[in-house]
Amino acid sequence: MSKKIRILSIDGGGIRGIIPAAVVVYIENRIQRITKNPDARVADYFDFIAGTSTGGILTSTYLCPASQESGQRYRFSAEEALRFYLEKGNYIFSADLWDKFVSMGGIMKARYPHQPLEKMLNITFRQTKISELLKPCLLTSYDLEKKIPVFFQSHVAKENEALDFYVKDACRATSSAPTFFEPARIYSSTNVPYTLADGSVFANNPTLCAVTEASVLFAENGIPLTADRFEVVSLGTGRNQKVYTYEQVKDWGGLGWLNPLLDVMINAASDVIERELNVLFQGVQASGQYHRIQPELTGANQEMDDASADNIERLMQVATVCIEKHKDELELIVNRIIQEH
Repeated sequence: MSKKIRILSIDGGGIRGIIPAAVVVYIENRIQRITKNPDARVADYFDFIAGTSTGGILTSTYLCPASQESGQRYRFSAEEALRFYLEKGNYIFSADLWDKFVSMGGIMKARYPHQPLEKMLNITFRQTKISELLKPCLLTSYDLEKKIPVFFQSHVAKENEALDFYVKDACRATSSAPTFFEPARIYSSTNVPYTLADGSVFANNPTLCAVTEASVLFAENGIPLTADRFEVVSLGTGRNQKVYTYEQVKDWGGLGWLNPLLDVMINAASDVIERELNVLFQGVQASGQYHRIQPELTGANQEMDDASADNIERLMQVATVCIEKHKDELELIVNRIIQEH
């Protein structure tokens, strides 16, 4: 039986990244317990990891190399990645009264200054480059000047310096959500400038992108792999259940649509990708190899920038409920990826 290529994909969703981060902590802890290896890391058990926005930051955290002096391979554990959100989320999504007044809720300018986000990314990733990440990966963003998707990929950057970037810059780009943060102006290793926005504008759920890129990367004899060769774990950040009635939207112009439009686009794109992947795996009789874990946001604020202490606690409660609900599937996932490893 052919070895399955294991893919982990993580959606965007701002502070709601707490939820998939907590799920990954559960997966990593179970791997450590079953293998009796306390140093095991989730990245050891996946062949390809993808993320958009907050998922891109998590992807980079899981794959970031440790310093040679540490004697470790990975700089961070899944627990440390989760702690980043729990401890720094409120700092990243913070604005003083003047910024709130000037931005008018993201209508006149970005809701949040980008400096806190950049500071935390700089502290976390330092001078690490995409080419140094320890497994093949994909982070999504969108080039506003060229109007094309941009994928940050470690395996590509290793072969082409012109497509290599600092990880902190790639994370800044993938998390530049319109109306929340201003677009990222970053430079490649060959000093080529890019003006980039959050990958959520086209792939808040990056799983289809991951499967497509991995099918080519792991091609056999030049022939891309089909879906039945993959074991895919796709982690959502919770679907925003906010409803827009006809009476609400019928008279909206550009100003009325400004904030709801991103929410509608993200949900619609994610739903389409989930449906297409279900069809893709069913078509090759491998539906059991595609695992989509999308929690219900019951009790938590659905806005991706509510990093208040109360909402962070509620998001952790959502994660706990999600893990319990999907425990059997998560156990199946853990056992399968250990077996393939």
